[in-house]
Amino acid sequence: MLTGIIVVLIFAAVALLMIARKIPTVLALPLMAVLIAIVVGLPLKGDEGILTFVISSGALKLSGTYVAILFSCWLSQILYRTGVTDTIIKKAAEFGGDKPLIVSLALCAVTVFLFTVLYGTGAVAMVGTIVLPIMLSVGVPPIVAANSFLAAMAGGYCLNPSNIAAITNITGVSQEELYICAVILTVMCCIYAVVYLAWSFRKNGKKYAFAAPIEKNTEEKAEEYKVSGFRGLMACLTPLAVVGVMLAFRLDAITVFIFGIIWAMIFTFKGKWSKYSSMIVQCCYEGFKEGAPTCSLMFGIGMLINAMTAPTTQAAIKPFMTAITPTTAIGLILFVCILCPMGLYRGPFNLLGLGAGLAASMLAVGVLPVAALSAVFYAAMRWPTMSCPTSTQVVWASNFVGFEPTTVTNKIFIHNWIFTAISVVIMVAVYFK
Repeated sequence: MLTGIIVVLIFAAVALLMIARKIPTVLALPLMAVLIAIVVGLPLKGDEGILTFVISSGALKLSGTYVAILFSCWLSQILYRTGVTDTIIKKAAEFGGDKPLIVSLALCAVTVFLFTVLYGTGAVAMVGTIVLPIMLSVGVPPIVAANSFLAAMAGGYCLNPSNIAAITNITGVSQEELYICAVILTVMCCIYAVVYLAWSFRKNGKKYAFAAPIEKNTEEKAEEYKVSGFRGLMACLTPLAVVGVMLAFRLDAITVFIFGIIWAMIFTFKGKWSKYSSMIVQCCYEGFKEGAPTCSLMFGIGMLINAMTAPTTQAAIKPFMTAITPTTAIGLILFVCILCPMGLYRGPFNLLGLGAGLAASMLAVGVLPVAALSAVFYAAMRWPTMSCPTSTQVVWASNFVGFEPTTVTNKIFIHNWIFTAISVVIMVAVYFK
């Protein structure tokens, strides 16, 4: 029991250092893994060694996930550089015509659609530099525009093969079991964005802001790459093709993203092959650079998972984890719903942060269905993805509309808490068997 308490104190201490921005997450996770390994008495080398099992094997544990993320970022760059992303967004804006609410809803819909395959802060910036100015111009208040855009982005992320691969690799749940969860969360994010925008327009009325002073971080892209006609339509359907192949054929994330890259190349190729292939290679380099921050987190998450799942660690902390891990559906709902704000700042309910260690420890107790625990952690992870002041996509979107991240996220803090609680209840109802 004492060892378990010390491990929790390590969690808390490192989390506070991260919140206070005294130590970045990419350093905090490996540090926590090593500290926990030392406290529970893991040897330096061997099958459970700190150097061999925790660090070396841990860094490679989520290799499938971060390779999928890199391919996703590569595809993101291809869609952007060939004009596919721009075309989809502009068509959505044209569809809305002179109806501001319809324009805003259409932009959110295509944002969800795009982020089923796009990944990373670079992709958020690519889409956001087109979507946000249009939303502002039709009268959406800046904070509402940022939050609705981020809600739509989070909805797409819920169905993104990269995120599904991350959850399956961290918790061990099968990919097929998580599809229902991903679809439900995506639908709920769409509902949230619709209600939030409709409420905003009802409250604020139509306030056009065509001259709104906003700094547009627009990046020049090659003008010669545009999509049109049948091939352009097929290129614009790349996200649908990728997600459809994943759901229909139960393929892993790496395979479906390679399929997506080939699909996009087939329908966007034009001109000389040498010039086009150079652009594709450049997209690869730029995409991998955009994916590097997330991939670097995966190294630490893998180390933390190995440190927490080592037999010696589990034996040491089992009395404590048995005492705090809920055993019933109601207990799981209350546990997650009350503590889900701790997913912010890469906390213990964010699987792409300290949550990897908590989930591994709760699963090791063996009293909860793996699918149910995975689903509720996925539901809780939506909040920090959409609205954590330290998430790079939130920082970018907040700065773009001219506000501090905390100002933007605090406006919907209670909304997110209620929304997450509802999501958790639904996940438990579906998966707790």
